[in-house]
Amino acid sequence: MQTFETTVNAVPTRTGKVVIPEEFQADVDQFHYAPARRAGDFVYLSGIVAANDDTRPMDAERFRLELRRVFTLIARLLDACDARLEDVIELQMFHVFGSDRLALDKAGQLAAIAAVRDEFFAAPYPAAVELAVAELNPDGGLVEIKATAFAPPATSG
Repeated sequence: MQTFETTVNAVPTRTGKVVIPEEFQADVDQFHYAPARRAGDFVYLSGIVAANDDTRPMDAERFRLELRRVFTLIARLLDACDARLEDVIELQMFHVFGSDRLALDKAGQLAAIAAVRDEFFAAPYPAAVELAVAELNPDGGLVEIKATAFAPPATSG
């Protein structure tokens, strides 16, 4: 399970900054992407994957724990970009339905995600899209969640 307890590298850009947690650096080097990027008033997060690296099917409780890890990472990336969960305006979720690594059907998977999402987001909710995909990187990927936030920087005055 990936944690977010290490150093965060903030790289200034012309329009804001790119945030790269130390534990993401190897992926960034291999796949050439920004885990989080502030551009003016907007913060864009690359997808974070909830995965089961075990070939045995994950039960509902383990899936919910994995989803909490993903939403916690989203919150921490937002914080590193001077934004909060309340600033999220859109979530995009890419689902692998029917995976042999999850002991839930489509309805069960969607219900688990909705329940955990409600632990992190209160009304009014962000806009959301949920799409089915054939597979995700890494192997065992079950759902990938990306977020966009609108968070104008605080101004002193």
